[in-house]
Amino acid sequence: MSSDQHIKKAFELSAKFLAHKSYNSLTHAVLHYFCSLEGVSEAVSYEIFGDPNSETGLSIRRFPMTLDESYSDRNRDLMLKALPKSKGGVTCFKFKGDDYILLDITKDVLPRRIILIRGKVSSSDLILVEGVYGIYANQVSLLDSKERDNLTGLPNRQTMEFTLNDVVTFHRNNKLNPIKPSWMVVLDIDHFKKINDTFGHLYGDEVLLHFADLLKKSFRHTDFLFRYGGEEFVAIVNNANPEEAQQILERFHQAVQDYDFPSGKVTVSIGYTQVDPVTPPLLLFEHADRALYHAKHNGRNMIVNFEDMDSQVRVHEDDIELF
Repeated sequence: MSSDQHIKKAFELSAKFLAHKSYNSLTHAVLHYFCSLEGVSEAVSYEIFGDPNSETGLSIRRFPMTLDESYSDRNRDLMLKALPKSKGGVTCFKFKGDDYILLDITKDVLPRRIILIRGKVSSSDLILVEGVYGIYANQVSLLDSKERDNLTGLPNRQTMEFTLNDVVTFHRNNKLNPIKPSWMVVLDIDHFKKINDTFGHLYGDEVLLHFADLLKKSFRHTDFLFRYGGEEFVAIVNNANPEEAQQILERFHQAVQDYDFPSGKVTVSIGYTQVDPVTPPLLLFEHADRALYHAKHNGRNMIVNFEDMDSQVRVHEDDIELF
């Protein structure tokens, strides 16, 4: 391929990838392109959590997601060897006789994003791979900033909707081989308006920051956390039977009670429901939100499972003041 053809191809790819408005959509497109290259047998993407220099401290989440806790990615050993040496960018290497290309995005994104290509490509295609990496890295950084809440750094409401759809789809596609369920959780800081009115919005922002930090510390990397808006947060808890889900939420509930916030003691009300792959995602959120309303209506500072609510209460719960 001539230099002019390389430039033309690069512009065509750039326009194609820049048209994608979400990280999920963009990554699917990039993986599809890499798999189309001659000599490539596989292209997969990962999100990396923890310290790559420590096997016990490293957690790897594959994209598209797999929620099966027994799943063990066959590339884990490879990445345990390659990631500590990578400083970002594009790296070609061999592992157990196979050729690989590692695309490592470490700048301005959280968590760290990886694309791993297995196969040997031509020198001209490698130039295109490097060009695509530049486009992809910049676009991921841009989308990551748009898909996160500016104050807490947690993914925002729009990202929650995309993720919940993916979780429901995963369980729907695995009905014949079911795993432990996922849970839709809505969390609301009690009397947050009073905090703002009493101490001011700067104190309110500090409470939100500390609350988000407690979320990150209390939940697992296999769970998904979001700031939905205001003082309301969302968690999607994965791979948990009913008892385990309750324990996870009780652990966080207690962590909030025990924490010294800048404004003093704070409590949280929590509503949750099991993710049923037959139920539309928006209705799942509504069920968890109804459970949250029930917690607020009955004294706040409690955890309510939608499935445990009386059917009449679900329908006839009075409107209440949440703040």
